[in-house]
Amino acid sequence: MKQSENDHKNTRKLEPQTGVTGRDGAKESGSVEKPRSWREYIEETEAAEKRAEREAAKERAAQIKREKHSAAAWKEKAHAALNGAKSVGKRVKEEPVKDRAARAAKAIGAVGGESWERICDFTADGWSRVSGAFAKVRSVVQRHPVSPLLYVTLAAVFVGIVAFNGTYTRAYALNLNGQELGVVSSLEERDAIVSSVESRASDILGESYNYDAGKISVTPVFVTPDELSDAAVVEEALFEDVGALVQAYSLRVDGTELGCAASEQELKNLLDEAARPYLTEDTISYDFVEDVEIRPVELPSNTRFDLESIRETLSQMRVEQSTYLVKKGDTFNAIAYSLDMMPYELSVLNPDVIVDKIWVDQELIIQEAVPFLSVQNITDETYEEAIASPVEYIETADLYVGDTKVKEQGEDGLARVNAKVTYVNGVEVDREILSSETLVEPTTTYAYTGTTPRPVTASNGYFIWPVRGTITSNFGGRNLWGRYDFHLGLDIACRTGTAIKAADGGTVIKAGWNGSYGNLVAIRHDNGYVTYYAHNSSLLVSVGDKVYQGQVIARAGMTGNASGPHCHFEVRINGTSVNPRNYLP
Repeated sequence: MKQSENDHKNTRKLEPQTGVTGRDGAKESGSVEKPRSWREYIEETEAAEKRAEREAAKERAAQIKREKHSAAAWKEKAHAALNGAKSVGKRVKEEPVKDRAARAAKAIGAVGGESWERICDFTADGWSRVSGAFAKVRSVVQRHPVSPLLYVTLAAVFVGIVAFNGTYTRAYALNLNGQELGVVSSLEERDAIVSSVESRASDILGESYNYDAGKISVTPVFVTPDELSDAAVVEEALFEDVGALVQAYSLRVDGTELGCAASEQELKNLLDEAARPYLTEDTISYDFVEDVEIRPVELPSNTRFDLESIRETLSQMRVEQSTYLVKKGDTFNAIAYSLDMMPYELSVLNPDVIVDKIWVDQELIIQEAVPFLSVQNITDETYEEAIASPVEYIETADLYVGDTKVKEQGEDGLARVNAKVTYVNGVEVDREILSSETLVEPTTTYAYTGTTPRPVTASNGYFIWPVRGTITSNFGGRNLWGRYDFHLGLDIACRTGTAIKAADGGTVIKAGWNGSYGNLVAIRHDNGYVTYYAHNSSLLVSVGDKVYQGQVIARAGMTGNASGPHCHFEVRINGTSVNPRNYLP
């Protein structure tokens, strides 16, 4: 702040009239201090301020110098230089030589009519600037008390740091129970993997599942980007530790799954139980007719296995259809009863079959109970078997062609046989003879064989139906007119006058009225069997006649004890009546 001349005068008036102060600041004795003018005071004040400014400027310059030569400053410069070099290199690389040449030519053309001296001056000016910059750097280096090698070292360290940061990245190695899971880029990625594992486990188990992430140890590491693990691989490794899925075994029959068990052996034990009733001490192996398969599956770890349900299914019996081949002597009712069926049930299965008219080798559809799994049992059996006596035939004219008669009966031999036999549900389906050892040799049987041509009246050895019709009364006990009666044959209903045929060839031994039989015809056959045909309205043969199979011997009627026209057919062997159904087709 400036003062006026009046203020200055007033100030001077106020100053004490004391002695002059010496250089050492002490007043000289007897001397008087020379008074200072206001201008001198102002100049001294300004000089002090300038000195303070210069000191502050020096301090700021020293601070800037210290900052300029610090490690951070050198790092920043090196980074800027590296980026500049990269940009220049990129520009040079991307700019074709042809384009650079064109650009240079354009620059030269832009000079136009300027003199070559001006271009040289421009170039000289550029070089002078570059030289000045180098001179400043050299001056700074010369004035700086630290060796230039320090800067080179710092620059190299900085470049190394930049290169390291450009090559490697910070990551985290995950470890579980001493086993390395992988390397992830961040802890957030780890948390995302754990969350995905929890979600998968919850979906499989059907209940909420929380994974204990504390079991996973995390170690910070530096790796190249290529060394980072695939998140899916880490997730799978972590998911295996959860144990949400366990290996089990599935039992399938013909493609249908019956159930699962924790081990394969448990299912094999159940199959052994199902097959055991059909195995014997001679069993060497067994299998199932159905396609039975045990295969591994993955199931939730909280699955509960129900072996009892599988056992019950395997022990069940199922009904399936099969065929029965009619044998000689079979009757429809007898077949049904032998199969634990009622006759009407067998009739329902065979609607096209006439119950009273079945024949040998006829196929009937039947139902039989079979196990859920049909067991094919292969056995190794050793047993003794008879060796049939060989037969030698001696021709004779006393017998018809095809007839034989034993002259001398030989004896059967005995052999020890080893065979592989195959059964299905206990029924033999195949027998393979592996070896046979003769224990007793058989002796020869000698028999006569006929050479005389067989007449048409000769017996064929089997019977045909004497007439076709409905069976009104079967062989056996019955109630007739209010009392029990045993019926000795079959009553076959037919119209009066229907032709009655001989069941087989033979000789007529009866032809006439015979009490309750009415008009009766009886035929003795070559094998000794006798057949009766009763209640006829008329007879067409006489005693002693030779008849052939199928020859009409009488006409149906209702003579004797009969309630309607029919044929009473009876078969007697050695004088005893037998069931004719056992001898008819």
